[in-house]
Amino acid sequence: MDIKHLEYFITIVENNFNLSQSAKILLISQPALTKFIKEFEEREDVELFVRSKGRLIDLTPLGKEFYENSLGVLSQYNYLMDSLRINKDEVKGTVRVGIPPVILTVLFKEAIPKFILENPDIKLEIVEEGAYELQKMLLLQEIDVAFLIDPITTQNIISKTVVQDEAVAVFNKNHKFASNTKAVTYDELSQEKMILLNDTFMIHHQIKKNFRVSGVTPDILFESGAWDLLASMCESLDIVTILPASIVDHYTQNTLLCRSLSPFFSWSVNVCRLDNIYHSQLVDFVESFFIEAFKSYKKT
Repeated sequence: MDIKHLEYFITIVENNFNLSQSAKILLISQPALTKFIKEFEEREDVELFVRSKGRLIDLTPLGKEFYENSLGVLSQYNYLMDSLRINKDEVKGTVRVGIPPVILTVLFKEAIPKFILENPDIKLEIVEEGAYELQKMLLLQEIDVAFLIDPITTQNIISKTVVQDEAVAVFNKNHKFASNTKAVTYDELSQEKMILLNDTFMIHHQIKKNFRVSGVTPDILFESGAWDLLASMCESLDIVTILPASIVDHYTQNTLLCRSLSPFFSWSVNVCRLDNIYHSQLVDFVESFFIEAFKSYKKT
């Protein structure tokens, strides 16, 4: 089975096993598609599809595993071919990428150096601003790509999720929260002295909204635009903050603990571009590079 045949197989599955519709999409005849399925299963001595009255209705367990692996192979193939075409065209130039400071050192400490080393002819200009400012700069086309945290509040922006994580309550090892591992409620948080990222960060507005929905008011002592300052303050004082879990993992002093929040506080990072405008091949390449780089991200 070659790449073309993988595309046949994936198309059949994604069109609910409708061979007639799949054949039209693939620009081949339905008999040819049926023959391909039959010959492949016979040659490899496998059954990928569940059949009823001669019709394909589902995937077998082996077929489901093969489908998942096929998606990975096809994605990698497309990425390699895109890279080949771009290298062939000797793409060079400058790309301006907006990244909120709260995630820059935490999530990009490996991806950015890797990009620079592998692409010496592409100049990567990093713009560090909060989410609201980056959305505005994207709309004004002052930056080419932005990494924004959900929710995206501006129209005409297309986004793809690259990191899925959670926001957590953060405190030191001597805080009373350290004696329990259950999720912390907003009612419990409202009884603690808190420090937060300031209102230039999307997470600030999400936190305030979550407290309002829970019907309680937080006791906020201090707000800052520096997550490392908040972490250091929690390290030495009997206070609590809310930060992405990734930051706690990054904090190497091992003096901070964290607990999930109840209700669960989802935190995701998206690569975003302005919709309905022309994007150069160079910008396409940069976006694809970082999407691939984050595929291996795992919440620890």
